[in-house]
Amino acid sequence: MKSKTEQLADMQQRREKILEMIREDGTVTVKALTDTFGLTEATIRTDLRMLQKEGHVQRYHGGATLMTGKQNTGALLLERQTHLEEKEAIGRLAAQHVENGDTVIFDSGTTTTAIAEAIGHIRRLSVITTAVNIALKLGGEPGINILLTGGTFKFPTLSTSGEKAASFFENVLAEKLFLATACISPRLGLSFPSETDIKVKMAMINSASTVYVVADSSKIDKVSMFALPCEWSKIHYLITDSGITSAQITAFEALGVQVLVAGVEEVKKRAFI
Repeated sequence: MKSKTEQLADMQQRREKILEMIREDGTVTVKALTDTFGLTEATIRTDLRMLQKEGHVQRYHGGATLMTGKQNTGALLLERQTHLEEKEAIGRLAAQHVENGDTVIFDSGTTTTAIAEAIGHIRRLSVITTAVNIALKLGGEPGINILLTGGTFKFPTLSTSGEKAASFFENVLAEKLFLATACISPRLGLSFPSETDIKVKMAMINSASTVYVVADSSKIDKVSMFALPCEWSKIHYLITDSGITSAQITAFEALGVQVLVAGVEEVKKRAFI
């Protein structure tokens, strides 16, 4: 039997994972949480009450959400603004792999948004994306054709998700995919705090000739709750920042994934120009 200290640690870790799930999807049901964690409804409701007491969520009958829509979106987008210099560097390096005439899939996320902000050199491009903010960013650029998938809108990530979003990619053929991830591990692959996007991400992978995973180094050797059922042979590049270690590079390259490292120092220098 676990000690009281271990039980408290497990409870805290579970609540953090519940909060990650709600931050990803905007809402979650008690049933989904009981199925995920294999616990009673009473235990899950206690967790949600504590998260509400701490000011993270607002409970409703059968589940919880992140306060209200506008508050939720603004608060979460600010929370997600971490490792900004690393993401900008990754975005600039990834943008160098986008060429005129390409058909490119952009996943949603702050790192893929950084790529969209760095492709000013492109004059002719077809973009398919689940990210509403990327569609708005690139939709006004001359020569860039935007296809925004349908599906359920997720306000925390400003993206579309679900079966309709996944089915959009059934007949899509793209040269390149820039795929975001919550965590990436040579041993356990790509993983996410919620399973709602898993089918969409697999559909995007199957539609692209070349797959670039973009992730800052803080996500490497970390694991989230839901694994992406994808073989490493379908992942061609990992674009990350200089925080990655030589051992981690070796581990990924042993799997056949080419690692591209973006330097952060140049980004810092530009900030002072």
